[in-house]
Amino acid sequence: MFIRLRKMNKRTLFAGVVLLYTGLLSCSKNQQSFSGAYKDAVLSPVKFLATQPVPGSGIAGVQVKFKLVGADYLKGLPANELQFFLNGVEAPIDELSPADSSILVTVPENASSGAATLVVGDRIFFGPQFRVNGDVWFDSTFNRQGTDQQGNAIMGSGVNGAITDIHYEEFGATKNIYIMGLFTSFNGEPAYTATANGATASSNVRYMLKLDPVTGLIKGDFTKGEGPNGALTGLLPLTRFPGFLIYGGFSRYNERDGVNNMTRIYEDGKLDSIVQNVYNPNPLETQYNVDTLPAFIGGFNGGVLRAFIDKKQRIISVGNFRYHNKNLYNQSTYFNVVRELTYLKDIGATDQDGNLDTTYNYDRTRGQLYKGANAPINDAVQVRDGNSPYGKIIVVGKFTAFNGIPVPRIMRLDDNGQPDPGFQASANGEITRITYNSTTRRLMVVGSFTQFNGVATPNGVIMLHEDGATDMGFQTREMTRATSAAGQLITYAAQMNDGKVIVSGSFEKYKSSNNVFVTRQGFMILDETGELVPGMNNTGAFSGEITDMLETLSGSKKALILVGRFGLFDNMEVGNMVRIGLEPK
Repeated sequence: MFIRLRKMNKRTLFAGVVLLYTGLLSCSKNQQSFSGAYKDAVLSPVKFLATQPVPGSGIAGVQVKFKLVGADYLKGLPANELQFFLNGVEAPIDELSPADSSILVTVPENASSGAATLVVGDRIFFGPQFRVNGDVWFDSTFNRQGTDQQGNAIMGSGVNGAITDIHYEEFGATKNIYIMGLFTSFNGEPAYTATANGATASSNVRYMLKLDPVTGLIKGDFTKGEGPNGALTGLLPLTRFPGFLIYGGFSRYNERDGVNNMTRIYEDGKLDSIVQNVYNPNPLETQYNVDTLPAFIGGFNGGVLRAFIDKKQRIISVGNFRYHNKNLYNQSTYFNVVRELTYLKDIGATDQDGNLDTTYNYDRTRGQLYKGANAPINDAVQVRDGNSPYGKIIVVGKFTAFNGIPVPRIMRLDDNGQPDPGFQASANGEITRITYNSTTRRLMVVGSFTQFNGVATPNGVIMLHEDGATDMGFQTREMTRATSAAGQLITYAAQMNDGKVIVSGSFEKYKSSNNVFVTRQGFMILDETGELVPGMNNTGAFSGEITDMLETLSGSKKALILVGRFGLFDNMEVGNMVRIGLEPK
């Protein structure tokens, strides 16, 4: 050993030599070894093999074989130390076979697709996925891009942002689906595509799409160009114009100014526009004498949540706005649209050209302006009036008063836009969503409330009649929240035409009719009493929020298109939209 000594005093040098000598001496006399700080891991006698179960899918009652190491060890354990689960639901163990290293189980009732787990005493072993077949299935024919070499479906990635509304429309023999929302691409196609000269061209997918209802793919005859410059919340077919009113939060459509968060478009997506003479302060520049502007001259200064046609053929708009805007083209220039603003809070009526109707939620005496809602409005629906679809409008939100009239978070509007005293429903907390089925004539209401009409609602959901009375036949059961989730247990509920109820939220388990908790990861189908529908709760994990649904067909089978902001359905990645079958294939 070579040691370089720096200049130091004698005492320090002597101490260093003594320590070095002592260390060398101790090493030579005691050759000791020490174990590490942690003990060696205990090797487990049990492990799932990396193979798929046989069969890889099946219905309740089917026997399934999983391959594992340690079947002989498990066979020697007491029965009460061994449990097998399929996605959290216990499955009976039929046989342990050391000969072929397997465990045979029976798919239990109420099982859903997910991972197998084996519990041995206080230890848990995770196994492969098993798909539970049932009446509900992921429809791979919707938004399908083709097949791979093995014949498996290649699915489109969907949209890259939330879908707020889905609308089905027929024009003669032509059937279309329209989706609106906050997205800017579809199946990876961006909102803009770069061109050779460096400019950008619209690819016709921003905020609104027209889809084929059979394939779920874009229809090429919807040429809206760049379309709206902001998100859409809905689409309304008009009765006095051959097309639609679209609404949301946008100020331009296909690069045209003069849009006030709503405008009219034709069936092919083109803006309903007019060539209008405008004021030109410089007559020498004659190109600025006229402009192409929206034919719909009205709208509001804030986003519109919902819009409806009433029995007088007016457009009733609901949102959180403060003014009605009216374009004054005779005072406008080529570069600036002048607007007349009329104070009108939250709810207003216009004709189908956008002109304000001052007989609806408007104080014509001008003595005191109506106050509107004292807290945000979240949603609204329109119920039927006999056989007419143009019935009264029900509005929900966080408010407790409208125009100074107490309305605890829900109200029905009369023909003048005021709270209808004949509607007496009330909630003790915020209502976030309301849906309506015109066939069953029932309302589904969800929110953070714990009481509704004086009835306890621990899960924040209730079914109502059209007059606001509680449908006491529907009662949800106890449910538990996913450990990582927060907020409302239920964020969406809607009844289908056959009475079944679609529910989504942040729940993880739901108590069945025999008082056993069943794994339902964010999505379930209940009957009209609130029980899980047998055979229709076989799908796996759902993650996100449903905002709307559309009953449809997949071939000859009943189906449902779900849209919203969700990235996982039945353990499969999806892009905020999916079609599911509702009866056996």
